[in-house]
Amino acid sequence: MAHFCAQSPSFILHQVTCQFATGDVLFGPLTVSLEPTLCGLVGRNGSGKTRLLQLLSGLESPAHGHIESFARVIYVAQQHDVTADSCLADLLGLRAEFDALARVAHGEMEPDDVERLEGQWDLADRLRLAFRELSLPDFDPFLPAASLSGGERVKALLCAAFMSEADYLLLDEPTNHLDSAGREWFYHQLQGWNGGALIASHDRELLSQLPRILELTAGELRSYGGNFTAYQQQREAERQAAKNALEHAVVERKRTRARLQKEHDASLRRSAHTLRTVDSLNIASFERVAYKGAAKARPGSLRRQHREQNSALNLSVHEARERVEDEAQVMFTLPGNEIAAGKRVLECQQLVLRHTRTPPLTLRLQGPVRIAVRGPNGCGKTTLLKTLLGLETPVAGCCQLSVHSAWLDQHLSQFDLSQSVLSLLSLGDAPLEEGALRSRLVQLQLGADKVGLPLTALSGGERLKAVLASVLWRREPAQLLLLDEPTNHLDLASTEAIEAALADFPGAMLVVSHDEAFLRGLRLTHSLEWKESGWAFGEL
Repeated sequence: MAHFCAQSPSFILHQVTCQFATGDVLFGPLTVSLEPTLCGLVGRNGSGKTRLLQLLSGLESPAHGHIESFARVIYVAQQHDVTADSCLADLLGLRAEFDALARVAHGEMEPDDVERLEGQWDLADRLRLAFRELSLPDFDPFLPAASLSGGERVKALLCAAFMSEADYLLLDEPTNHLDSAGREWFYHQLQGWNGGALIASHDRELLSQLPRILELTAGELRSYGGNFTAYQQQREAERQAAKNALEHAVVERKRTRARLQKEHDASLRRSAHTLRTVDSLNIASFERVAYKGAAKARPGSLRRQHREQNSALNLSVHEARERVEDEAQVMFTLPGNEIAAGKRVLECQQLVLRHTRTPPLTLRLQGPVRIAVRGPNGCGKTTLLKTLLGLETPVAGCCQLSVHSAWLDQHLSQFDLSQSVLSLLSLGDAPLEEGALRSRLVQLQLGADKVGLPLTALSGGERLKAVLASVLWRREPAQLLLLDEPTNHLDLASTEAIEAALADFPGAMLVVSHDEAFLRGLRLTHSLEWKESGWAFGEL
């Protein structure tokens, strides 16, 4: 059992197991206590982070075991579907409070309203101020919730969570849809939060501010003291220890196999010698028979012992290898992705975007430029990328692309996700034989067990790697990548793998992202940033 600190726990998990409907175990059994501290929750896509948060919130029940909860909890999910008739107060779980405030305002107070509104009389004013800080629409509790975008709904829920009387927050990727200003607001709110929180996130800047990291891996929940940097150091030490253990197991197996072979050869020689000389011994016939029987049986018995020892050695190596994470180099590019230094990539003349109020954009890009596209939510970053690709028609002006390009948004909406990895690659007429193609896919951790599955059956990271391969491994490969929040639904390992692969991409790219750690890893050359006066382009 892991105890994270000496405070009274907010939750105690007793042999908690989470299963799929098929009976396959997602994680567990977990026996652990969670204290009212700030903790980051990390793990690969599909490891069960969201399910763990839902179990702690009471929205789901474990397949086995039980959870003791000693805290008032608020859970903020990544996405919230709303009905046509639900209002903002419904979304925030504050409908009873705002109905009571409305009754008071109309002189129709009910007996329970005063008690219900204790400490909440200024709730609307506090939410109105917080909404203004986050550039949300003016706060109106009876505004249709469906009128807000998915990102605006998450922001609204975070506002309500920090203003609540909860003891513990359960937050699932809270910064995914926040722009830079929104993230700074969130970090500030978290620093002032007096309760506990468990935050599933791959936002490295956020994780660096948390005093403890929990990792859900291989069905276990591991605790690491310190922030994200300390977590990385401890994980690296574990990886190195696992590598050393694997090397030791391999060496020990080789040494033991050599010794066993010598024992086997010596046993055969002794048996052969006995069979050759036993008839010349001055002993009774029944003793000769016994000697011969023992000589013939001894090698077989030794072989059985050696097989058992060899199986144990193989198991030891196998277990050691399982503890070593796959660190195969991610290989993406093929000849044809490169762009010469002076080659024109795209040119825009007096471009005016739809649904935005920015001044006309004139821009000329040459060579392998790598551009961060920055700006607040709603300023038109996605519209800009779509317009550059010809997927949206501008209000005025024109844009001309001079190289093959590909657009990847966070939902991969340009691709048929019912296709398998191999069928997606065949559509692009990949210039590789099937054997070479499969070898490269293995380097992307897309082995034979995954390349035939539809993309919907893969994790977010696997899906993005497959799509990147499909646009780069074409007869006419993409030389310009337009990436729109590509890491929003990726785990840390996938984000770092994609980051490493794109860092060596020899073409041009425009990247929309609020993840500054991800952007720093891409070796960017320029920035295209939205300002009140228009788009500003410059070198980094």
